[in-house]
Parts: sequence; C-alpha cells; structure tokens
Amino acid sequence: MDAPLDLFGGLVTDMAAADLPQGVSPDCQDMAFILGGVKTRPGLVSVFSPIVSGGGGNPTVNYLKTYAQPNLARTLLALDSTGTLWGETTPGVLAQIATGMVANLTANSASLFGREYIALSDGSFGLDVPRQYDGTNFDRVSQCGPGAGVTSVSDIIIGITAISRTSNVVTVTTTAPTGLVATDHVTIAGVTDTSFNGAFPIASIIDSLHFTYAQTAANAASSGGTAAPIGSLSAGVHQCAVIFVTRQGYLTRPSAPVSWTSAGNCRALVTGLPSVGTLSNIVARILAFTGAGGDNFFYTTGLEGAPQMQVLDNTALNFTVDFSDTALLAGISADPLFQLVELGECSGVIGYADRLFWWGERNKQNNWDNLTFDGGFGTGALVPLGWTPDATYFAGGFADSTGKAIWGGAYSILGDGVTATRGLITQSAVTDYNGAPRLLANTLYSARVRVRMTGALTQGTLHVHLFSASTGVSTTGVAVPAAQVTTAAWTEFIAPITPTFAFVTIPSDLVLRVYADGTPTSGAGFLVENIEIFASAEPYNTSLVRASLAEDPESYNGVSGFLNISENDGQSVRAAFLLRERLYFVKDRSCYVTNDDGVNEPASWTINEISRTVGTPSVAGVDTGEDWAVIAGRAGVYLFDGGEPVKISQEIQPLWDQINWAAGNTLWVRVDTRNKRILIGVPLGAATSPNRILVLDYRGLSNAGEIAALGSVLFSTLSGKLYAVGRSRKWCPWKITANSCTLAERSDGTSQVFLGNGGVSSAGNGKIYQLSDTQFSDDGAAINSYYTTYFFLSNDLEQSYQVRSHRKLFAYLAMYAEGAGNLNLSAFVDNEAYPAALVPLPLSSPAAKDLELPINVLGERVAFQLGTNSPGAWFKLERFVPSLLPDPWAPVRGGN
Repeated sequence: MDAPLDLFGGLVTDMAAADLPQGVSPDCQDMAFILGGVKTRPGLVSVFSPIVSGGGGNPTVNYLKTYAQPNLARTLLALDSTGTLWGETTPGVLAQIATGMVANLTANSASLFGREYIALSDGSFGLDVPRQYDGTNFDRVSQCGPGAGVTSVSDIIIGITAISRTSNVVTVTTTAPTGLVATDHVTIAGVTDTSFNGAFPIASIIDSLHFTYAQTAANAASSGGTAAPIGSLSAGVHQCAVIFVTRQGYLTRPSAPVSWTSAGNCRALVTGLPSVGTLSNIVARILAFTGAGGDNFFYTTGLEGAPQMQVLDNTALNFTVDFSDTALLAGISADPLFQLVELGECSGVIGYADRLFWWGERNKQNNWDNLTFDGGFGTGALVPLGWTPDATYFAGGFADSTGKAIWGGAYSILGDGVTATRGLITQSAVTDYNGAPRLLANTLYSARVRVRMTGALTQGTLHVHLFSASTGVSTTGVAVPAAQVTTAAWTEFIAPITPTFAFVTIPSDLVLRVYADGTPTSGAGFLVENIEIFASAEPYNTSLVRASLAEDPESYNGVSGFLNISENDGQSVRAAFLLRERLYFVKDRSCYVTNDDGVNEPASWTINEISRTVGTPSVAGVDTGEDWAVIAGRAGVYLFDGGEPVKISQEIQPLWDQINWAAGNTLWVRVDTRNKRILIGVPLGAATSPNRILVLDYRGLSNAGEIAALGSVLFSTLSGKLYAVGRSRKWCPWKITANSCTLAERSDGTSQVFLGNGGVSSAGNGKIYQLSDTQFSDDGAAINSYYTTYFFLSNDLEQSYQVRSHRKLFAYLAMYAEGAGNLNLSAFVDNEAYPAALVPLPLSSPAAKDLELPINVLGERVAFQLGTNSPGAWFKLERFVPSLLPDPWAPVRGGN
C-alpha cells in the first residue's frame, strides 16, 4: 500500500524523532519552504568586489544598512572589522567613507532628519564615539564645547596720543584702532585741555588711528584722555560665554563665562576667542551674554536689526559687541545649553517623536574641561583650552598636526631625546567652574584613555593620573609605555586613577595630569585622545537611555534628557523598537514601553513593564515585522504584537540551547516581510560570532496571532493526539556564516536580503552577499541542503492502513522532485543515528515524471532523507510516496 507524504513541515527537535507526527521533520538544513513542498534555499551571490583592508587582507562585514540621503538616493552602508565604513555611492561599487574606528565592532543606526546616526559597539555596550553621516560629512554626534572662554571682555576705551582743533574740526589720533564708522558717536574724556571733552558725532574716518568730529571753538592742541565709541551697553557687571556651532546646526555647551564691569553707554571688545583650528566641523562661534547684574545668558543673531553675536569668521580672535539689555533679553536664551552633556559611546540608537534615543552608553563624568581635546587649543595651537601648561615641563606639548585624531583634536607630546618629562598639562580634579565636585570622597575612579604613537617612538611612558603636591599623592593611573602603542591605530587603556583606598577627603590642590616621561625619543612621541573619568563601580549606564531634544538630535540635556529603565535590576538595556507609535526598550530579561506624552521631556515620561522574562542579549536581537516584533533571548524566540510576548521557537528548543550565550551579544534578527521569513544569526557551539542562520518561514500565516498559535506540531483537544498542518510556522537552520544582515533597498525599488560575511576577523573574505533564488551555490561553494521526513508510519496511519506496529517492508519509493545534479537519498531505520545510503537519482528541471526507486528496506519505522551537496545542485520536493506492507517473512523479530 502507498503512504503518501504531501505535507512538508519544519524542523522539530523538541520531541523524539520517532514520536513526530506526519508532516514535520526531525532534521533538515538549508531548505526553504514553499506551499506544498520544500526546496534548496537561495544561494549567496557576491554583490560587490571583495573589501580589502589597509593591510591587504579581507575583513568581515559587521554592519549593513540602507541610508536614504536627503536627495532620496539610497546608499548601502557597510562597516568592516578593521573599522572602515564603506558606502555604495555609485551603484554596484563600494567607496570608502571613513577609517579609524575601533576594530571588530558592530553598528546600529537610525535615519532621522536626512542623516544616519551610528552607534558603534560590541553588541552590548558602546566602544567608539557615536557618528553621523549626511552623504558628505562623517562627524561625531554631539561634542564638548569650548574648553575655555574668551581671554577678556572690556569696554572699548582707546587712549589718545594727540588731539587738535583747527577751523572747528577736531582731529584725534589714538593709540589703537577704535573700530569707529562714520555714523558713530564718540565720547572724549580726560583730555588735558578739557574743552575737547564731550560726546560728538563722527565727521570722518581718516584711517584706523585717526578720525574727526566737529566742534565750534578756538583752535587748540592737546593730548591725553580717551576716546570711547558710544554704545548701548548698560552699566554694571556682565558675563560672556562662547558656544561652538557645527555644520549640522548643533550648539555646544557654552564655555566657562568671563565677566567684566561696564561703565555703560559704550561698546565692548571681546579678545582671545577660542580657536577652532583643529575642528573642521565648526562653522561659527556664538557669544552669549548676561544683562547688567544678571546671571541668565542670551544671544542674538543679527537678524531683523538685532545685535550680531555670531562670529562667522573662524580665524577671528577679537570681536566687538554692542547691545542694550532690552535687545539682549529679547533674544534667545542660552541657559538650557549649560545643561548639555556630550554623548558617550553607545551601543544602539533609534528615532522616535523627532528625537534620538541612545542606550548602552559607557559611563563618564561630564563636568571636566576638554578631555577629548575637541574644545580647541590656545594661541599657537599649543595648550588645550581648559588645561594649564606646566611652567617647567610643558615643552613638547601641542595640538596634533598629523590628522590622526579620532575626531576633532588630539594632544601631541613630542620628545627631544634629552628632556625626561615632556608636555605636562593639568586641570583641577576638585571642582568645575560652578563649584560642583569632580571627584567624590570615598569613591574609586578609573580612566579610559586612547593613545597612539607618532614617529618612531622607542622609549618613554605616557601618564594620565592624579597628583597633589600638598599631600604627596601621585597615583599610578594610566601608564602607557612606548612598547604598548603603535602608529597604525588608537589603543584604549583603562586603569584605576584614584588610590586603592580612595580619598577620604579630596586634597584642595588635586589635579589631573597628562605628560610623558622616560625621555621620549627625539622627534617622536604620544598622541592622546578621549580621556574619560568614571566611577570604577559603574563603568556603564546600564539602564539609562539618552534622549535628544525634540528636532535637535545632538543636544542631550543632563537633567531632563534621559529615561531610566528599571534602574538597578541587574540588567542592561540592549535593544529598542517602535510599534504603533510607542517606544519599547528590551533589556537582558525584560521589556518596557513608554510614549511621548506631548508635554514633558523624556525624564518625566511614564515607563511601563511589558514582561519580566522576555529579553535579548544583543543590540540586534530585535526586529519588527508587519505590526509585530520578534525578540531573540536566552529562553527562545518571542513574538510581540502589543499583548503578552509569545514563544514561537519551542519546537527547536534543543537546537536553540546549543547557542554559545557567551557570544550572545553577536546574534541578530531580521524579518524578511517580502519572503515571509524570520532570520536569526546565532553562534552555535563554540562559535564566537554567528555561524548559523535559524530561519522561521511563516508563509501562509496572515498575522501575528497565527504565527503565535500555529506551531509546527499542534495538539488536538478532541482526539488528544499531536498532528501537523500545512499552515504553520516552519523552522530550518541555514549553514551560513554571517556577521550582519539587512533588507537592502535597491535601485529597482525592491528590498533584498544582504548578508555581511562572518567569522572571526581573521577569517573574513570581505564580501557582501545577496540571497538569490536563481543562485544554486554559495558563491561557488556547494549548498548542502537536505530534508528528512518523519518516521513512517505514525500510529494513527498504522491503524488506518492496518499494517500493525511491527516490522514493515518499505519496497518502493515514488516522488515528484525537480532540480539539478543528483538527489542523494538515505533511509534511517528505527533511529536517526543509523543511516543507510540509497541509490541517488538524477534530477532535471522541470521534471518530466515522478522519480521511482525500489529500496526494500525493513524496519519498524523508517525516515528518509533527500538532499543535494554539489556546486550548482539543487532540488525541490513536492510529493513523496513510499510503498510498504507488513514484513512478509518476519512480522516480528521474536527477540532483541
């Protein structure tokens, strides 16, 4: 009799193979499910020429994402394991966008306001500064403001060297340029001949040191006194702070303010503006002021007759201002800018409610001055602003001129081969300019420092540590010998910076010092970047999510611009997703939701718990489908559509348990809504990066409810038995090593599954692959695809066919299969551990007729495996019919 199998379900390993009902598989690999059958999965086609690293090798591709530029051009972005970002700026060709990022990282990004915002991490926490790309510029997201304010502000009062009156015209000679124009008025005071004193309109400007005004009086000549342009400044104490403006329109945190007392009715000269020589992204500087006797800062932009406080000339060191308190207070408040913090290294980012939300941030203190050296350098590009050069040992220190800075500026310490200590700079470790403490007593602190070599450095040691002359404290801190750094890349060093016993009280003269000793090699030295001070017990902001201001994606308010997701629960925020205008955050073993209340800043938004058990270990462990989300965690894969998360992977639990959870931060999830597949890249066994893709086919299931309810094996409440149906979720592992995956938007309007080659960084091939149904190999390598049937027959069918539950003779096979190459067949008698090879059958496409094969296999139950494993070989199976009867010679063995 025939026992036809025309239902080909997915993998089920959560049951013994012999107990599986008809229509599911105890073992399959590299198969794709179609309605009514199975076939060899799509093959891998290399889309671009292989990426070649700077060292000549081929890296892995750890991140892929399509970025829609403001002109709507679609650019595929790819990050390789050497820290190089590539972009498909020309169709079919990858071009280098940026280099120098930390090696072996993955990325997570969000598109907002025409830019791609990128977080760089190991999948758990950020390890490199956040970046943004607008199709042209690759910049940091947020940055510190000026490390120091202006040198001074003073009323413009110029000394007079000579003054004379002839024919009622007074000619004035000044000691310095006055900045007067022909429409100005001037106050003359203190002249020896007091008849010259008074306020007068300018008659003419002869040159920068000479002007005239009209005065009816006898001819005379005198000297001394002052000339002051009449302005609108109010008498009293004013303060001035400086703000950097980036090309994206971001306004940084202002500098420490400088104050002066104005006599009133005059103008002021601002001198010593912070230099932006090392900061290519700064397009202007803004001067913010307080009114007389006030402490609230404002600025005006020069529009509609308002005073001009924007310095658009980046080379200018001095600037003249003239404003009334009325005009100033009608301007733009700068007070909120003083609450901004510089965004640290983060693992993930998502856009929501016209804001950016970042998580997985490395903790750091934000009230030090210019620790990244992006706050500018003083005159001559020698001393970083906010730092104090040592009177004896500063020689050799200056702004890096090699262009190797991670971003913005870097501090360079160059040796001369003679001097033991070079480039010593300090800043207070006690309080900031507001009096807020930088270090707390009885607290241990550590420092992170990025260091690189310049020149052929063979000796010397870089130090970043704390020092107090009054107490004799000199901590070890970060000490980096020349042998531990290279010219090729930045290396990060982390070490305790406070004494092991911590400070019981903070010495009043405690300073942070940076210098090199050990007589660094002549003409060579150290580059220093990105110093971060943090409490040793809290290296990460595990539950904190930074939120930008609305429509201001680089401004992060340190008071109201964050959310705390179930703080101090021992878990970290790992991923985020959007669903129905709500924002969800997923931690290691829990999930939470919030939403914009339309009134408050994010710190005041309500956060609700969704699940205490469902979470993910990876920044890429969540993806969204058709109004639902998939979350991959230690317990399994869960589907969430707004209610309770539902597990959809129980049928493959033994396989899921083989994941190397020590490398769980590398797994990724991608929902292919076009082909109705969920792809999950996982590290199985001892792998430390994804070496399998576990694929869930939900073709034929129309919504989240059906995906959740229609598992591979169902239980009948009527018969009490297990059964399988065609409309069900179907799992199959694909033997593909891929570190990243994306739905790449192509020029033809389609979204194609692109995979970044995987493995450890040394095993990469530099290729980006597309899954293609017309490709029958993996870039030339065979696809070892096979499908194993259930064990014929189930007990129900034995009763139906009246063949009893004993030995059977499987005499013949008939099947409808098409493809290319040979179809390999095996029979598993009674147990999947004992295969018996059958005669392979040649395949053709289309198949002219059923394939038939006499087999004469004896056993209580038999499963069959069909597959192809040669380059270019493939198969599609739609019908499988074994013919069987009770064993005519020995229906039972009669013994064991």
